[in-house]
Amino acid sequence: MKKLIASIATTAMLAGGLAVLAAAAPATADVAPAAASATCEVLTVNLTGYDAKPGVGEPQIEVDNPAYVPAVAAVAEVSHTDYEYKTLAGLFPTKWTYRTAHKYGGAAVLYDWRIWTATGATSKHVEVAGVAAKPAVSTPTVWVANPDYVAPAEQPNTVTVKVNGSVVADAAFGAAFADTFAFADRSVRNTWSVDVTAWNGAPTHVEGTSTACVTPAAPTWVDECGPANNGHWVLPAVVGYTYAVTDHSTLNGKVGVVATAQDGYVFNVGARKQWTQTQNNDRCDQAVPTVVFTNQACVAPTYGEGTITFANLAITNPSGVKVLVKRKSDGAAITDLANLTPGHYDVIATVKNEGADAFTTVPEGWTVFAEDGFTFKVSKGFDVVAAAPCFNPVATITAAPKVIDVCGIDNDGIDWDGIALGGTWKIASKVVDAPDHHGETRYRVVFTPTGVLPAELPGKGFVVDGKAVWLMYLDNAPCTDAGLAA
Repeated sequence: MKKLIASIATTAMLAGGLAVLAAAAPATADVAPAAASATCEVLTVNLTGYDAKPGVGEPQIEVDNPAYVPAVAAVAEVSHTDYEYKTLAGLFPTKWTYRTAHKYGGAAVLYDWRIWTATGATSKHVEVAGVAAKPAVSTPTVWVANPDYVAPAEQPNTVTVKVNGSVVADAAFGAAFADTFAFADRSVRNTWSVDVTAWNGAPTHVEGTSTACVTPAAPTWVDECGPANNGHWVLPAVVGYTYAVTDHSTLNGKVGVVATAQDGYVFNVGARKQWTQTQNNDRCDQAVPTVVFTNQACVAPTYGEGTITFANLAITNPSGVKVLVKRKSDGAAITDLANLTPGHYDVIATVKNEGADAFTTVPEGWTVFAEDGFTFKVSKGFDVVAAAPCFNPVATITAAPKVIDVCGIDNDGIDWDGIALGGTWKIASKVVDAPDHHGETRYRVVFTPTGVLPAELPGKGFVVDGKAVWLMYLDNAPCTDAGLAA
C-alpha cells in the first residue's frame, strides 16, 4: 500500500495547489475595448491571453496487485556425516545400544561413562533441507484509472457576439478567439456586444456602437435671375453630418458649402464633401409674347357670296412685359385686336423692369432693340391684306329627283324640292310611250347650276353641257275602278 498512499497524497497536493492558484488568480484575460472594435463595415473581435483549463490529479494511480505472488529464493542444503557407535547393553542375550556422533571420535570413545566402539556405519545428517528457487507471479502493483481525475479542457472559455441584438457567434475557445463580422448596412450605426466567460474568472462584457459610412448628399444651388447677388444653397435634411456655408459673394461671387461628419459617422472614401458656386448677374429672361396673326379671309357659304372675316391678333403676354399694337399709317394705338382693317401693324413688346429683366431669347421674325448689350424691346410687323370675295357654287346635290307616279298621265309629276341649291330645275321634255318603254312616259329633268356641278351626281344623273340630267319613267296606266281601288 505504500505506492497507493504516496500517489493519493501527490494527487491531493496537486489538486490543492491548483485550487489555491485558481482562487488567487483573476480572470486570465478581460474583454477590453481594444479587443473588440468596429468600423462602419465590420466588427472585429480579437481575444488573447486566455488559459486552457488544466487537469486535476493523475490519469492513473498505482495499487497493490492482488494476483501477485512473490518470488522464492533458492535455499542451500546444510548437512554433515553421522558416525554410528555401539555399546554393550547386556550379555545374555547379548544386546547392543547404538547412537550416532556428529563427528568421528576414533575406534572407541568414552561417552556417558561407557565405551562406545565405532561400527564403521555412517549416515548423512541434513540440518537444513535445500529448496529450489521460484520466480514471482505478476508484479507487486498495477496502474488503474484514477476515479478522481479531471481531464484538461482545451476550450473551456465561451464568447457570445451580438449585432443589433441578434447573436452572430456563440463559440467555445481556448487561449484565443478572433473573427470579424460584416454589418448588413454600413450606412447606419450598428450596436454590438461581446460577452466572455472564462473558466477561471468572472464573466466580462463590452459593448459599443459602430460608425456609419455615408456619402454626403449634394446641396442644390438656386440662383434667381437678376443683377442682385441672390444665389443661395438649399441644404437637404440629413443625419450624421452637417453643412457649413461660406459666403464670399461680396469678394469674388463664390458661395461654398462644406459637409462635416458628426461623431459616429465617417464619409465613404472618395465621397465629395465640398461644393462651390459663383453668383451671377444674369438678367431675368422675359419671354417674348406669343402672337397668332389671322389675316382677312372669305368664308364660303353653302351657296352664294362668301363672308369676309376681319383680321385679328391673338397675343399671349407674359407677366412682366407690356405690349403695344400700333397702326403704321397714322401711328394710332390699337386696342381692338379682333377687327383689324387692311394696313400694316406693329406689335411692340417691352420689359417692364429694365433694371433686372431683358429678352435673352428672341424668336425668329422679331426685330431687336438693344441697349448696353441688353434687349429691352422687340417688335414684329403684320400686314393685313383685304381678302378677295369668294363664291361657292352648288356644293352638293343631296339626292336624285323623285317621281310622282299615280294613275293617269295628268296626275304624274317630278319632285326636286330641297335637294339642291344654286341653280334652277325644269322638265325639258315629256315623251309618252317612250322608245323601249311602251306604256310609260319619259321625263327629261334638267338642273342648270349657277356654278359648278359636284363631281358625282346621285341616282342615274349625268352631265350634259354643264347641266345635270335625269331621265325619269312613269307608268301611263289610266285610272280605273280597280286602279282607284288599288
